[in-house]
Amino acid sequence: MTPQEAPERRYAVFDEGRFLDSNAKFAHGLLRYGKDEVVAVVDSSLAGQRVLEVMPDARRDAPVVASVGEALEFGPTSMLVGLAPAGGKLPPEWMGALREAAETGVEIVSGLHQRLAPEFPGKKVWDVREPPEDVPLFSGAGLEVEPKVALTVGTSSAIGKMTATLEVRRTAGQAGVATEFIATGQTGIIIAGWGISVDAVVSDFVAGAAEQLVLRAAESSPEVILVEGQGSLGHPAYSGVTLSLLHGSCPDCLILCADASEEKVMGLVPRPEPARIIRLYEEVAALVKPAPVVAVSLNTKGLTDDEAREFAAAVADATGLPAVDPLRDSAAPILEAVLAAPKTRPTV
Repeated sequence: MTPQEAPERRYAVFDEGRFLDSNAKFAHGLLRYGKDEVVAVVDSSLAGQRVLEVMPDARRDAPVVASVGEALEFGPTSMLVGLAPAGGKLPPEWMGALREAAETGVEIVSGLHQRLAPEFPGKKVWDVREPPEDVPLFSGAGLEVEPKVALTVGTSSAIGKMTATLEVRRTAGQAGVATEFIATGQTGIIIAGWGISVDAVVSDFVAGAAEQLVLRAAESSPEVILVEGQGSLGHPAYSGVTLSLLHGSCPDCLILCADASEEKVMGLVPRPEPARIIRLYEEVAALVKPAPVVAVSLNTKGLTDDEAREFAAAVADATGLPAVDPLRDSAAPILEAVLAAPKTRPTV
């Protein structure tokens, strides 16, 4: 599927009792960044209110209702399972409510590790994490695409790579810069309507999946292709998918994502300093194609304004790069750095 082929959906979001839960990231991502309409959110604990009343940073509004039946009155085409619980499995008590929606012909959309299609035989189900069957090996064709390719990378996982990518896309749109967003994780795919959840692809083919996504995105001739990164070279569990994206997407430049946390990654290994991991990303990328880190996107959640400014100044001083929190401030400096970066050629 290409970006142009992604169908338009009218979503109702099912988050019974959990809409404000930090694990409701599918719902929150769709409401903040999605291209598709959201007609209602199901959460009886908040019924009668509106999304922007309970989640002011959602950027889009919709009524919150008490039941699937009420949500169906708004004419959704799809019901999104809005929760991403630990372990990736659906709360058992939700199955009956989703079955009610499926029986009316509404598509069930889920980003869980648990596949829902077998639970609703004969019904419309989009298991977002299900990879395509025909993912090829990396071929090298992505090295020759015309648009500039920028990839987000991180000092750790769950650090804001998707958010940074989407904030740069939003800022680019406001500036009239044509971009394509490549989703490589389930939340990003729900937002964009297309992509491949690379954590579900057999490891030998992850680089090929990334390359195919870049080739498809290039078909619309955008000025910049923005690739959502995953994991980190410094993460013991997820470094493999990071490396595959780093080589497979053939980026021309990188955006480092970092935060102020000093916690060890998985409680095991020290979190690398931005300046050090920048050198590592650039060296590893250059084995296939040079890709300099051109900016640092900061996650300053939990810091005061003064603390955030001090942290940004320290990172900028240590790296010599623009360093900003695109949510607290603006993604404009990151976009400017990406636009100023040259196209690079494969290593020979």
